Parts: sequence; structure tokens; C-alpha cells
Amino acid sequence: MVIKMYKESKVIFSTSSEYNGNLQVIDRSYGRELVSDKGVFLSLSVNHKYLPYGLFGVLSKELFKKRDSVKKALIVGLAGGTIPILLFQKYPGIEITSIEIDPVMNDIFKYFFSGDRYENHKIINVDANYLLKNPSKFGIYDEEFDFILLDTFSSISVSEFKNYENFFKNVKKLLRKDGVLGVNMIAETDELYERGQKNVDTLSEIFKDIELNLVCKMIGNANLVVLASDKLNLWQF
Repeated sequence: MVIKMYKESKVIFSTSSEYNGNLQVIDRSYGRELVSDKGVFLSLSVNHKYLPYGLFGVLSKELFKKRDSVKKALIVGLAGGTIPILLFQKYPGIEITSIEIDPVMNDIFKYFFSGDRYENHKIINVDANYLLKNPSKFGIYDEEFDFILLDTFSSISVSEFKNYENFFKNVKKLLRKDGVLGVNMIAETDELYERGQKNVDTLSEIFKDIELNLVCKMIGNANLVVLASDKLNLWQF
């Protein structure tokens, strides 16, 4: 698929972040984008023309097919809040906790992606690895969430966690027994793809059912999107 890049665009906000480098919010004729200085799309507006073809559209489509109801979700990696907004629209009454190490994202989400419109949303600015080792300090407990998304691997400038196995195991403790885990991993180079595949192998040792999608339809982005569950058939919740 070839995506035509229109000339009409306007940078409406730019800032420098300790964790994500230089960031820009760009209005284009076909939607709004949050872009890093590495050229990575960190978020798209939910009305973005190409949302269905990239990470956010594929992930939400696959989850929505599998879950008619999600009451509580944990999002690790907020950015501009594309996934939380899609969840709020799909599941009325859902409660969402977002973990975001970069406080710059709070204002970007609020002022440029309409984050202030949604109730039942708690944002915690902390390193995800620390929180997952000490969840009760933040009012988070075992088997609390129907859905957890790990989206900390989507930006090249974000440091990867060294101990993936313990990281994923700590995440699983917070999932309900029939819950679904989503993991996004950037895979636009062979090295990153191989690293992502190792994470998939680790997930396969922790969860009984794994579904893998390779998403590479947005210019400059290619992602491994994984859904994992202990339910033997993800299609029959």
C-alpha cells in the first residue's frame, strides 16, 4: 500500500522532552499526529485517515473482536492517548489507568488530543518497571485489569527494559484470569524485529495463547503487535 503524503501540514506545538527528545504535534489535511525527532508516530488522532492501517487501528480492531466488554484497563505508555480514547469510545464506563514516565505527555494528551474530555482516567508519571515491581504503592493490585497494553517499546528513543521475563511476569500478575495483554514492539529494522521476536518467545512461555500481527502499513513505522492470554481461544470470551 502506498500512502500519499499531502503538502498541507502545520506544526502546532513543539517541545523537547527528557525521555523522548524533540516532539512535534502536526496537523495535516488527513489528521493530527504526534511525531518524535526519530520520525516515529507516537500517536494519531482517532479521526486520522490512516489510523485503521497502522498499529493503533490493527490493535484496537483485534481487541474489539475478542472482547465485548472491558471494565478496567492499564495502559503502559500514554503518549497522545490514541488507545485510551479508542477504548473510551468502544467501552462506555471503562476505567483506565495510564502509566507514562514522561510528564510532557500529560499536557500533549490534554490539550492536543482532547484528553480532558474523558472521565475515569488516571495518569501516573513513573517508570513502568518500578511500578510493576511495587504496584500496591500506587493503588494497583493483582488480577485487577481486563486488558493491559504495553506500548513502551514503540519509540526508538525509549530505553528497553533489560529483564523482559520478569517484566512480563509482573504484568501478568495484574491481569484477570481471562484478561488480554497487548504488546507493541517497533520492528522496522532486522535487529529490532529479531529483538521483538525474542520477546514473543518469552511471552509464549508465560501465556498459553499468542496472536501475532506484523503491521507495516504506515510510512516510517513497522510494528509487531502481540495479543496474549491464558484463555486457550482468544476468540471465545
